[in-house]
Amino acid sequence: GQGSSTQVVPLTTLMIRNIPRHYTQEMLVSEWALDGVFDFLYLPPDRDCSASAGYAFVNFRSEALACGFKARWQGMALGEHDLPARLRITPAEFQGLEANLRHLKKKR
Repeated sequence: GQGSSTQVVPLTTLMIRNIPRHYTQEMLVSEWALDGVFDFLYLPPDRDCSASAGYAFVNFRSEALACGFKARWQGMALGEHDLPARLRITPAEFQGLEANLRHLKKKR
C-alpha cells in the first residue's frame, strides 16, 4: 500500500567533488576530522591510474553533522594546495548507510 510510507529521509550522505587526486581515504578522515561522525566513506579510484577519481561520498551519523560539515568545507580547498578547485558539496543520490552499501555492491 501507499498509505503513510512517505517518510522524509534525512540528508546524511554528501557527495564531495574537487578532491585532489593524490588524496587517500586516510588523508580525508584526518584533514576533515571525521573521527566518530561518519559511518561510510567511499573515494572511488580512477580507472586509468592509481589515483582517486577526485570525488567522495560520506555518510554522516546525523543530518546535523552533515550540515555542519557542509557549512565548514563548502568552497574550501584541501591541505597545502593552492588549487583553483574548491570543494563542491551536494546531497548524494543515495542517502544513508544501507542505501550506499547496496549501491556499492551492485557496482562491483
